[in-house]
Amino acid sequence: MEKSFITRLRNIFLYIALTIELLLMIYERSVFPLSSPKPVFRVSFIFTVLALLLTHYSVKQWIVIVITGVISVIGYRVTGNNDLLRFSLFVIACKDADLKKMLKYIFAVTVAGALIIVAGSVFGIAGDVKLIGDFGRGADEVRYAFGFGHPNTLQSVIFSITVLFIYLIKDFEKFKRNVIMLAALVFNVIIYFLTYSRTGTALTVFTIMIAFLVYGIEPLKRSKLLYISGVVVIAGCVGFSVWAAAISRYARKKKYPFYYKLDRLLTGRIQSLYYDTKPHKGSLQTWSLWGDEFSGNAFFDMGWVRLFYWYGIIPAILILIVIVYLIFKLYQRRDYGVMIMIISVSLFTLVEASFVSSFIGRNYLLPIAGVYLLSDRWEENSARKSKVSN
Repeated sequence: MEKSFITRLRNIFLYIALTIELLLMIYERSVFPLSSPKPVFRVSFIFTVLALLLTHYSVKQWIVIVITGVISVIGYRVTGNNDLLRFSLFVIACKDADLKKMLKYIFAVTVAGALIIVAGSVFGIAGDVKLIGDFGRGADEVRYAFGFGHPNTLQSVIFSITVLFIYLIKDFEKFKRNVIMLAALVFNVIIYFLTYSRTGTALTVFTIMIAFLVYGIEPLKRSKLLYISGVVVIAGCVGFSVWAAAISRYARKKKYPFYYKLDRLLTGRIQSLYYDTKPHKGSLQTWSLWGDEFSGNAFFDMGWVRLFYWYGIIPAILILIVIVYLIFKLYQRRDYGVMIMIISVSLFTLVEASFVSSFIGRNYLLPIAGVYLLSDRWEENSARKSKVSN
């Protein structure tokens, strides 16, 4: 009885923290002014810590938790940015969460928040329905934002929601699932002609098509191919991002036609790493091992670059190691649904930084990581499998 009460209390604290982060994320996505979210972050952090303290961890897990805490505190002391500490403790606190239930909750709150923002713009309460201007393609365009401030922001929200939705319907009956995915595909194509956001639309379509293949072909579900592809995709994205940061100063110059054309294709994302700020923040020569007190003040679209620049080379490499280990755990469980999500988000993060931010509510991969990396249920299942095989 006592254990059940503690479990319920832990879940209450965890969901309070999650709800605060989701509501803050929704508010931040709107056009309403947000001076500083730090006081709200502190409140959600307190509930995260309370949830963590009410969760059972093994000795090995506590060793990992302490090491993670030390690394996060070092990053905080160097940069003054507590993102790594907040994010890592939230992941740890999600150890015994009911993953499917939590992801459904994230989906429902995010969709509700997005619809409120859209309704606010349509009814003239807040935010522009459409914007007219040059969005980096050399001519004025009419693009719809529906209250999100920028068409790319609207498309990134739709991408995020769609990727999570495709995961949540993974176990639906095949015909029903295929009809829903086809409807999602048509919806995203229609949205493209309103936002003209090529990256978000292309990767949303990519996600749906990969899901069609993997969900429908049994050998692909059991194969190593999807998981190996995930590691290759992440390595390619990181490699390209490092290279882009290294050549960013040349991407504006026509005498380097390959760099120039590639940057034009990415609507100025590469050159912005060098030219958007006087100290050339984002370019490779400004990266450091642990970041600095000013690194979190620079914003650019290439998400993997932002990860390395904001938090430092050492924390970014450690995060990559954790991601690769997570993929290994996914392979052990053959969770092809989450693997599709990771591949899609990794590609999206190459050119958009929505998932690399100070807002926990933007990244639903965090609770997934907590459950897969720490949950005793996975360890027990793995132990049972090994006994059977022996």
